[in-house]
Parts: sequence; C-alpha cells; structure tokens
Amino acid sequence: MDSGHLDKRHEKFCDDAETRSRSAAGLDRREFMAAAGATAVVAAAGLGATEAEAAFSDRVAGITQDEPMELIGTGVSAQERFFKKFEEVSGGLQVTGQVASLADSVQKWITGGYETFSMIETNAFRTPALREAETIAPIPVEKITNWEFADTLFSDPAHVGADHTSGWPVEMVYWDDTRTSFGMLPQIYNMDALGILPHKFAETQTDRLTPDTLGVLYEGQWRDVDVRGKVSIQNEDLIGPPRCASYLVKNRKMDPVKVGYGDLEPDELKNVIDFLIGAKQDGVFRALWTNYGEAVNLLASEEVWGIDCWNPVIEDVKKRGIPCFYVDVWEGTGAWYYGMCLSSEAPQPEVAMAYMDWCLEGWRGAADAEQGYYSPCPDTARNYMTEEAWLKWYEGRGRDTGPKLRRQSNIAYWMIWPRQITLFIKEWNRFLAA
Repeated sequence: MDSGHLDKRHEKFCDDAETRSRSAAGLDRREFMAAAGATAVVAAAGLGATEAEAAFSDRVAGITQDEPMELIGTGVSAQERFFKKFEEVSGGLQVTGQVASLADSVQKWITGGYETFSMIETNAFRTPALREAETIAPIPVEKITNWEFADTLFSDPAHVGADHTSGWPVEMVYWDDTRTSFGMLPQIYNMDALGILPHKFAETQTDRLTPDTLGVLYEGQWRDVDVRGKVSIQNEDLIGPPRCASYLVKNRKMDPVKVGYGDLEPDELKNVIDFLIGAKQDGVFRALWTNYGEAVNLLASEEVWGIDCWNPVIEDVKKRGIPCFYVDVWEGTGAWYYGMCLSSEAPQPEVAMAYMDWCLEGWRGAADAEQGYYSPCPDTARNYMTEEAWLKWYEGRGRDTGPKLRRQSNIAYWMIWPRQITLFIKEWNRFLAA
C-alpha cells in the first residue's frame, strides 16, 4: 500500500492554504507562523473533562421532563451507553433511541415520526429531504455552547477538505446565511474509502504492496490477482454513483464531470451506471451490502477481499483477529458528516438541544474516536482521550490512513443531495435490476 499520493496532496494543500492566508492578512512568513501558532493555542484551550461536565450540568439544571425524550438514528449513534452517560451528567434527563438504517430512519421520520421523535441523527446529505417536508426546525446557535470549539472545516468554505464548488460541509450546517441557527448540527464525520484484506493481495506480490485504488472494486483484477466475486459495494443510490464516477474520471475512463461527483448530470450518471452494470454482468461483485453488520461479516468471513465501507467496519474486523486495512485510495475519498436535526414538532425540544450540545462536550467525541470517527469539536474530545488514543485517531500514529488533516487533503467529493435526485434513484434501480 503506497501512501505517497497522500503526502503530496497534503503538502500542496498546506502550501496553498498558507499562501492564501498570508495574502489575505498581509503577513510575511514569520508573522504568519506566529499567528498560526497563537490560533492553535487558543483553539486547544478549554475546560478539562471534570470541569466540562460540571459546567454542562449547571447549564441544563433548569430543564425538566415528564418522560424520556426519543430520537431515531443508526446503530453508530443511537446507543444505550450514550444515553446513560447523558443522564448521568445532566442530572437525570433521559433519552431513548430507535435504531434504523439511514433510509428507513428518514422514511419513518417523514411519514410521521417527526411528531413522536424530538430529533433525528442521520447523514447530512439527507437534510434537504427533511427540510422540504417541513419536518425539521432551526436550532438556535446559543443553545449549542460547545460549538465555539468546532473545527473550522464546518464554518469556513475555504478550509482544507471543503468542497469549493458545492460549499459542503458548511452549506448544510447553518439554517441560512445569518448563521444564527443550525439546520444540521454535525455530530461525527469521516472520509469513506476502501477496506481490504491485505494478506489476500500482498502474498502474491514481490514488493508486498496492497491495492490503493478503487479499481479493485470495479475491474475484477488488481495486478495479477483475480478478484471477481471477491468484492462488495454498498447498495446506496446516493453513494454508489459518485464513488464510481471518481474512479472513472481519475483513471481517464470518463470525461471530467461538469459540476461534481455528487451532483452528476444525466449523461454522466448514465455512463457510470452502464459501467457498473458491465462489472456486475462480468461477475465482479460478490454482493451489495446494505447494513453495517453485513459489511463486517463479509470481510470477517473472508467472503470478500475488498469493500467500500465505513471505518468502524474495519476496526470491528480487526477485533476478530482478521488482518484488515482501511485505505485512502489515490483517486480520493468520499467525505460525509452525520448530524442532528430538531423536529419541527419536537415534543421535548429543550432536552433534544441539551443532548445535542452534550454530544459536542467531549465524552461522546472520545467514544466516537474508538469507532473510527472524528468529532467536529476535536479539542473537547481530546480532554477525554489518553495521549496514545489522540495520537492514533487524530494524528494517525499506527492508524492505516494516517493523520486527519492529511486525509482531508485527499477528499475527492462530499456526499451531497444532488439536483437530479429522482434520476439517481431511477438509474441505481436500473443497476440493481440488471
């Protein structure tokens, strides 16, 4: 596995960012480095874990409830351990959650669930659907006190890793340009890539390298390794096409896209689906995975050797004693953020917003790191992490994919809500039916 492409992209992004910042501020290099250092010190400042918990308890002391507040989310967020910790530090406020897939949770929410659940935790690219259905409400910025510690990736469209065309992720964070309220408050984020079983590839290679390309998912061959029937891709109509498009364009099998990988034009979408149908008919895919457990089992059983998946999938496979790598492919990764929306009919809005604020307080961010996810407020999470854990999950020491900032420089696209949403669904169904 060669990570040289990551280092080169990271260096270029850092050089470009420094040039832009110095130019905008009118600083010479020495002044720029001094200012950057001061900013880092300020950003890292904050309360320690004990003080943070005490301060949070004080802030929510006046909130009361008659019954537990309900939310709906996926298995990575709607966890009993999170609810119990929130109850402990909030002085007794109770939360319960219903677990559902991304698609099912949104469907349940829109068809009436928003009147029962006070909040939904889901992928940000689904926010427009929630808003169009008038099922979510703005979240006042003053209610989320821990936002002051948020990474500027979520407030500055020029940040390393931000999409300068779509405006993501900032585009989805705020309710409107006034930035006085949130539309989708970030909870966790990551960059999805390729999961592989290294021993299935390296053993046959004289240089012991393993794949660092999405091609292993689509071509049925990597070097002299036949992987037909040994790979799996996610069954998701808004994720499958952009990822495949990034592979085709970067490998000159398709013309550059006009707008973005996540917002393909009709002719571009058709080309991508035609290519995927060809791969399917050639027997490349062992399966299309839908839920988290399925992805874990496909790798852990060694039924597949390569899969496009979420970082925690790889961590769970490793826990079973199976060698497994998470690879930031040279074509670039698909970035996303998962967040929290407030119901427009929230039965307990104050409890919901208190819970949202707590999710950024630090304890939750530290727990999410162990799942392989980044917190939008890394400095608060660090207060609850050992130095070893911080170096691993954020600085990349011993982690397959390396440091967070270097990974952000390798983002190919953000998973967004496309203009041609109906066509995305139609074309993906054409692929499924082929």
